[in-house]
Amino acid sequence: MSESHNHASELVKHGASTRQQKRTCTSVTSKCGENSSPFFLARSIAVAMGIRFIVMVVICSAMIINSLFNQEAPISLKENYCGPCPKNWICYRNNCYQFFNESKSLYQSQASCMSQNSSLLKIYSREEQDFFKLVKSYHWMGLVQISTNVSWQWEDGSILSPNQLTMVEMQNGNCAVYGSSFKAYTENCLTPNTYICMQRIV
Repeated sequence: MSESHNHASELVKHGASTRQQKRTCTSVTSKCGENSSPFFLARSIAVAMGIRFIVMVVICSAMIINSLFNQEAPISLKENYCGPCPKNWICYRNNCYQFFNESKSLYQSQASCMSQNSSLLKIYSREEQDFFKLVKSYHWMGLVQISTNVSWQWEDGSILSPNQLTMVEMQNGNCAVYGSSFKAYTENCLTPNTYICMQRIV
């Protein structure tokens, strides 16, 4: 009789323990195996989406900063409006420039520039016109040789100074084309070449 009573009381205790365990597992703060709370799942999704958003913002910011600091060479870059330049001309340090791809003699090139209220290119200062060091092809500039004293003179009448350009003798000619790195090359004035027109604003 006492043996069956003991067995019955053990069953009662086991039942109470099982009910207690179930009650504990159903509470919001419990972590019973795989029975996770739906709030925990929603919180995990929200955290993952937040991290993804932050990563996207960082990537976009890096791309914008990179595009700002890695600009193209100034020749192809249309800078902010800096003076009353004609439409589609390059405005650089308050001067207007236009590169013409048509090949003409020096005199035809001069006439073309004059018709657009400009003159052929003059190098005033290497620092002020530093983007011309990037030019790779030959273009007429407003520089001719005066036969009387063999000096080179710009269209405006001023004499070429050594700190403006380096003259390179290529062939017999009294005119000059601009090459690159502030070098001018002698050229026959009647030889067709592309040319650069310039408007000096200041």
